[in-house]
Amino acid sequence: MEEILMSPYSTDNYVELINEIFSTVRMIAPDILHEERSNFSYHIAGSTHVGTYNTPDGKLLLIFAVKLQKQSGIERARSMQRNFAKKLIESGNADAALVAFYAEDDPKWRLSFVRLDYEMKIENGKLKATEKLTPAKRYSFLVGDKEPCHTALSHFHSFIVDNNSNPTLDELEEAFSVERVTQEFFDLYCEKYQQLRDWLVSNEDFIAESERCHFTVEQFVKKLLGQIVFLYFLQKKGWLGVGVWPHMLTEKEYKNLFFTTGAQGRIIKEYLPALYEQSGENYIKTSRFRSALDRIPDDAEELIANKMPHSRNWGSGSQTFLRTLFDYAVKNGGHFYEKYLEPLFYDTLSKNRGVMGYTPILHCRIPFLSGGLFEPIDGFDWKSTRFDIPDEIFSNKKSPDDRQADGILDIFDRYNFTMSEDEPLEREVAIDPEMLGKVFENLLEVKDRKSKGAFYTPREIVHYMCRESLINYLVGQTEISESAVRDFILYGDFMKDEDTVKSKRQGQRDMFISEEIFKVDDEGNVVVNRLDDMDQALMSVRVVDLAVGSGAFPLGLLNEIVRARETLTEYMAVAARSKAVSERQAAFMVRELRSQRTPYDLKRYTIKNSIFAADIEPSAVDIAQLRLWLSLVIDDEINPNAQSELDGHVNPMPLPNLECNILCGNSLVDEFEGTQLVLQSDLIGTAKEGESYSWYQQAWETMLPKLIDAQDQLFYCDDTIKKQEIINRINAIRHKMIGLQLETLPEDKREEFYAADKRVSKPFVLWQLEFARVFYEKGGFDIVIGNPPYGLLNKKQNQNTSILATPEEIKYYKEHVIYKPAKGGMINIFRLFICKSHSLLRENGHLSLIFPMAFMCDLSSYELRKFIFNQESVQYIEAFPERDNESKRVFKSAKMSVCILGSNRGNADPNRKFLMRINDDKYVNIANEQVEISPSDIGLIDSKALTIPLVNAQELSILLKMCKDAQRMKDFSKCFTGEIDLSLDKKYVKLESTYHRMLRGAQVQKYFITDHISQGDILYLDSEQYSKNVHTPRSQHYKQKRIVMQGITGVNERNRLKMTLIDSGIYCANSVNYLMPTENIEFLLGLCNSHLLNWFFKKLSTNSNVNGYEIDNLPIVLAPNDIIEKCSNLVKELLKTVNDNNRQNDKVETELNDIIYNLYGLSLDEKNIVEASMV
Repeated sequence: MEEILMSPYSTDNYVELINEIFSTVRMIAPDILHEERSNFSYHIAGSTHVGTYNTPDGKLLLIFAVKLQKQSGIERARSMQRNFAKKLIESGNADAALVAFYAEDDPKWRLSFVRLDYEMKIENGKLKATEKLTPAKRYSFLVGDKEPCHTALSHFHSFIVDNNSNPTLDELEEAFSVERVTQEFFDLYCEKYQQLRDWLVSNEDFIAESERCHFTVEQFVKKLLGQIVFLYFLQKKGWLGVGVWPHMLTEKEYKNLFFTTGAQGRIIKEYLPALYEQSGENYIKTSRFRSALDRIPDDAEELIANKMPHSRNWGSGSQTFLRTLFDYAVKNGGHFYEKYLEPLFYDTLSKNRGVMGYTPILHCRIPFLSGGLFEPIDGFDWKSTRFDIPDEIFSNKKSPDDRQADGILDIFDRYNFTMSEDEPLEREVAIDPEMLGKVFENLLEVKDRKSKGAFYTPREIVHYMCRESLINYLVGQTEISESAVRDFILYGDFMKDEDTVKSKRQGQRDMFISEEIFKVDDEGNVVVNRLDDMDQALMSVRVVDLAVGSGAFPLGLLNEIVRARETLTEYMAVAARSKAVSERQAAFMVRELRSQRTPYDLKRYTIKNSIFAADIEPSAVDIAQLRLWLSLVIDDEINPNAQSELDGHVNPMPLPNLECNILCGNSLVDEFEGTQLVLQSDLIGTAKEGESYSWYQQAWETMLPKLIDAQDQLFYCDDTIKKQEIINRINAIRHKMIGLQLETLPEDKREEFYAADKRVSKPFVLWQLEFARVFYEKGGFDIVIGNPPYGLLNKKQNQNTSILATPEEIKYYKEHVIYKPAKGGMINIFRLFICKSHSLLRENGHLSLIFPMAFMCDLSSYELRKFIFNQESVQYIEAFPERDNESKRVFKSAKMSVCILGSNRGNADPNRKFLMRINDDKYVNIANEQVEISPSDIGLIDSKALTIPLVNAQELSILLKMCKDAQRMKDFSKCFTGEIDLSLDKKYVKLESTYHRMLRGAQVQKYFITDHISQGDILYLDSEQYSKNVHTPRSQHYKQKRIVMQGITGVNERNRLKMTLIDSGIYCANSVNYLMPTENIEFLLGLCNSHLLNWFFKKLSTNSNVNGYEIDNLPIVLAPNDIIEKCSNLVKELLKTVNDNNRQNDKVETELNDIIYNLYGLSLDEKNIVEASMV
């Protein structure tokens, strides 16, 4: 099986593989290739129906081989391949397909499992039959010559060893599981991280250098591993180790080189004979070729290399470059890190060596990458520092086929690395750039992770939030309907494959794209064209993530923006064709259009102009930048034969510098030592008409273009020395722009600021200064998105879950006006991030954040909810209440319920409905009901805390009906906490029954008191001493008759409210809450213990506490006297009959519940909804 999976595609091998996986497959025609003649024919040469397989659960699986056209190849047009497989499935009336995609003369092929996904409907904006699109999901292994097949073999192992293997579709899908391969890889990666970290910690030379340069061991190890991983992705493109020296030169080629004239010729004549010797009519490499190269001066070697014929092109390099380099190092004395890896990083990849990119160090072509990824960390002096890393850490293979080896390279070599970030419908069973995010999370030790509040966001959640944000933005910018924009963003790449076929673009068939965006009439003329409007909006969007982490959200939005613009390109091509007077002109216009809008160019433009972020953690910034660079490299397609810009480019493009896009610092602080360094009035465009600018504002206006120009230059700079010069110039301009504010600081504080400004992680982020262009042009960001950190600041108990903050930071958060809504109990940092995110939005900008569900329900978040409802127009809330089931909660490593908030700044309207959905799994389930609810609805249900209830539409209707004309419990009695604090009043608490009776919460049951509790003792009170020393108002409440209740009940208990009456003379511990109504006490007890009010309470409570403010909020409907009397008598009956031996009286309770349902006006259906939840 290993031989099959590591060989080029062949029909015989494929049939053998199928027979190994399935024991009951039916072969159809594995040797007959059917030529493809449909609109897929540009990419698909033909297909072979190899066989069919019926699963044990009655599903039909088709088995196909699909031959791709040479110009398409297995890596291109992935959506087209997926859609062709979908066509095969639908034509065969099947449920899924196993497909081998291969191309002639391509040694690699793709084994894909394709399954139809959910059905979606697209309305074309006019009265006509609704057409249905059912997309397909594809999961793939890349196999073939020299491709590692460790993952595929391990996943198919159970099928292969079982001679009677008959897997179901779900079992097959599990065999293609991305999660299985990534989790295994992450665990091994983390082991290598710890091993490398432990070794460096013990190396005195390294520690001395790290202390001199102020970087940590952890930062160094994360960057080193990130650099190695990056090169594994890069060698996948064939960019490393591109050959220059052919094995043989013809006599003519040799003499053309040898007889080069001038100074160059003299150098070539001196060294060429040592490299090549005559063999018959030709010249071949000498037996001493490598040692001869090593002796040639670098400039001479580079000169000869640049003159060499047959130099191979970018893309032809070794896909096992790092392994080959390591093996060479071992054969030549070892010291892989010091003698080979460091020079590769710091003297090769980060150095511009001209168009050829030749490096004498390694005697081959290596691209110049720029961007800073391969620059020494924080001034690390790699040439002078005397430390090495043992070769065994990189590889401890004892033989070429040693499968037990577990060095860094040994582990990496086992896995496929794919350059493509996964999409919702396309999953590669391999290590992709997205895994760097999970590695970042896994590398944070548990304590470290919690101290920073960082939790990795699942990619499905990222996809959802990015798409919803972009839809919201585009609707606001273009005023195209939400349904039209939504269909375009969600399904545009699928639509364009269908809409750009000849019959549709000529108007013979209706298109799927909304006619609001693009329409062609019956004669092929474009009559509606909003493509440019959509494109301009996508070009001008400005996005920021305040806690970027591993870069998931910026990468997600980058991919969505570029994908949407690529889709627009294809519709623009249709529009261009309609204007052409000939096919030749049409072809030229389309070619020119596509050459100006390549995926690489679109991505580079978007990164520069649209993607911004910050994080306090330097490693997070490094990884976010790494992923953005990888994303660019993915789409950097080389054309060695390019003659003009229309043809593309010949060499890899240098990576951009992202220092002005991704910042490292405290996102929440934008001042220093209490001095605000950037004033809102400094920003151009903020002065009202007729106002004059101060000289300082005029100076700001003069310097702003210089700052923007320098930032632009930095992004594109590909020279290390010039880069530092530009950075110095940017810092000088920055300091001038805030000069007036700096001058207000004492001299020593100014020096402290300059020192802080040089730190890798700054104690502030000066948003309006660093992103001055955004605030000048727009007044703020269009989209603020992310997963902010969670946790209480400087929590005294359970400190490993606390977010650390300095006293200055705490003071700033408490005093700064923008954080006022975050106050309430101990400050949770996510509330600060919501406030800061709001402040950075432009008017009508969109906020999309995922954070703890405490925002919806906890009293501590009341001010924040009020602020959001008063200052923003909420669009949607997605709630994920699951916290106990690890496989279903959003954050596997964090036991918490979370929610997604999507809202727009401004245009707040208390009566405007927004959408709310409860998701019962870790992903957004679009099949679940969305409830329409407004801030005024929420205020009616809970005016005190504005708790957002977790309800469906029917439940919301019941809540509103209950509250419409009701009073609240606080109108009859405030809810108090028991007067005896078991900690503060401990000296009065006794175990002897001779003392005064006192109740604990566990003793309070529904309609009775028990002395049989499962935990703890029955306690008593020395009332004589207590009364003598304690004189608070509550200390006298024991003298009255009270309704008492448990202060804590299980969130999943049938009855959350457990109450009864106690006579005067009984004390209550602080685990008891109580009410003291002056009249109708039995009636109020009956209401509180009823199914209806229990149901109401459960819908508004998210934790085990029965809080006083929640009891105060219970809706109370006063009945006529005869009903009150009847209910009171039923309650008295329950108080008499319910006890430890007889814990319920169903007949009386049912009668009481029915009266209360009628009292609140519930229908029979509504009653049944409540009763169903009480089972």
